[in-house]
Amino acid sequence: MKFTEIQLAALLASLAAAQTLNIPTRAGSIVSLPSPSTITGNQDFGNKEFDRGRPCNSDDDTGSESAVFVLQNGASISNVIIGANALEGVHCLGSCTLTNVWFRDVCEDAISILGTGDATIVGGGAQQAKDKVVQHNGAGTVTIKNYTVVGAGKLYRSCGDCTNNQAKSPRKVIVQNVRAFGITSDLIGINSNFGDTATISGSCGTTKAVCTEYKGVNKGSGSSSKLSTKDKCLGDQGKLAKLPTC
Repeated sequence: MKFTEIQLAALLASLAAAQTLNIPTRAGSIVSLPSPSTITGNQDFGNKEFDRGRPCNSDDDTGSESAVFVLQNGASISNVIIGANALEGVHCLGSCTLTNVWFRDVCEDAISILGTGDATIVGGGAQQAKDKVVQHNGAGTVTIKNYTVVGAGKLYRSCGDCTNNQAKSPRKVIVQNVRAFGITSDLIGINSNFGDTATISGSCGTTKAVCTEYKGVNKGSGSSSKLSTKDKCLGDQGKLAKLPTC
């Protein structure tokens, strides 16, 4: 039986709805920050929940001034919940580590990698992301391990049309032991014409596509478009057409 685009999206959404993201119990009351919290060094929040006190009323990229946390180069955060009332989640300005960071409801992006350096995302999860969970605008490698995503457009996308986009490439994404439910577009999107690569292992779930290659462009040079190749999208089963069921 063949599905139309709308039918497939509805099917994936229903499968996602049947899954739940097991966010830890919040410690104390929600803290609504008047401005982004800038993090240097290591910060363990003990499962406190933070937001910005502003509902998601726009899918536009509103920049770091709308983020909950802005991580300086080398910073790490752990055991924290990002509440629904925030336009942006976590912005990394260089290398960063996120451990057991949970997102109740993603607005524009959950995690934006903006600087030069490797980012590691271990544990935690996100749900209800109309677009992307991880947006990779900077340079380096993003590793996503033991993560759960429920209901999203994409888990990861390297930037399609950033300023000086090619100069920040090649980017690399490593996905390990991810559980993905109701991905309505690609689990992973990379710019293979810029040399980006993706590796996927030990992961499972329901997605429209596992890994899609795009033609990346520099800002002002048109829009990013899908490519038909799969040579840069590799996994533990070779060129993955679909994920195994969890």
